[in-house]
Amino acid sequence: MSENTAGMTPVRSGSFFDGIPALPADAAVTMAYVPFQTDTARYGDEQALCTGSLFIDLNKPFLRGAIR
Repeated sequence: MSENTAGMTPVRSGSFFDGIPALPADAAVTMAYVPFQTDTARYGDEQALCTGSLFIDLNKPFLRGAIR
């Protein structure tokens, strides 16, 4: 196994993804920028468990295309 595929799980034969490359042949190399979190406002313990996030700014519920 080459270094590029080490640790990757092969896709089962006969799946939807057969013959579809993971990335386009002309995919550009990119760099991610993740800003530091500056607002540390927090939920209480119960609310954090219900929302799945301790930090209020990180609570981004999935609304299935709906507008709040």
